[in-house]
Amino acid sequence: MSIADLTEASFLSANRISQQEWQASSVDWTTLHQIGLNHEANIEQLKETAEMYARIIQRCQYVHSVRWRVKDPQHLMEKIVRKTQPNTPTFKQKYVGINQTNYDTIVTDLIGVRALHLFKEDCLPVHDYLCQEWKNAEPPIYYVRNGDDKVFTELPSDVEVKIHPAGYRSLHYVFGSQPLNHTVFTEVQVRTIFEEGWTEIDHKIRYPNFSHNEQVCEFLLMFNRLAGSADEMGSFVKQLVSELEQHQKSIDEITHKSDENAQEVAELFKLLEQNESKQQGSQELIDKLRAQVEQLQAEKNTLQKATKHHVANRLDLIGKAQCKAADLMK
Repeated sequence: MSIADLTEASFLSANRISQQEWQASSVDWTTLHQIGLNHEANIEQLKETAEMYARIIQRCQYVHSVRWRVKDPQHLMEKIVRKTQPNTPTFKQKYVGINQTNYDTIVTDLIGVRALHLFKEDCLPVHDYLCQEWKNAEPPIYYVRNGDDKVFTELPSDVEVKIHPAGYRSLHYVFGSQPLNHTVFTEVQVRTIFEEGWTEIDHKIRYPNFSHNEQVCEFLLMFNRLAGSADEMGSFVKQLVSELEQHQKSIDEITHKSDENAQEVAELFKLLEQNESKQQGSQELIDKLRAQVEQLQAEKNTLQKATKHHVANRLDLIGKAQCKAADLMK
């Protein structure tokens, strides 16, 4: 439905806003309706800005994929109602006095872009990339779930860590750009693919009516923990493969060196045997060389056994991680 055809009653009904909530809001219908009309008229221009951000972010080699959206006019209007209800968890002081001339400087997520990556640690180079491309309009925030044991890594000093009430995990940025005659704000969220999956499902269920059903919330929390465990396992497997490759490289280097030494010793054996009758103590030298070859072979075998033991320990840790994930599903 076009905002021009939207009435106060139809808006409240479609967005499940009670009369009590509507009366508590400090915004009136005339102002709210005008904001909706203004935003609806600017959507195509905002889409162009969103596409520009998406193209630039996708160039980062650590970004798997990019999604974007321009806020729906009715969703914007519903958000303003929530943010202008004093003495509620959603109230924001900066929304007081919002109108059609200043709403786009107060609401900083009219454009939303999500940069998705595979491994949690990939957010660090993505952070550097974004901050090189644009200037932060607000300090970056890393949202974590209440109950997370710790932040997964040491974050840059300019990133503030906050607990998200709904359990979302992601890095949030607000960038300002000026494609035409005024500044347009864009919210960029950086999260893993697993975090994105959980967020999409949670958002679909909770919004726009904010489900408070205990069973639903319990299952969403369990799902949230599983997504976090999946990210941990992804990083663990990546580290495991890196360590295995490094061990294999060490083995290959020692094997190559051992083969070269063995070849050199074999040639010396042949030379010494040919001249055995002419040189004194040649047999003693041959025995020493043979001992050296045997020692090289022993070191090679020891390294191989140590590597197998290391792999076994890592696989045991993976098994424990899998059991932990299975426990969360019970």
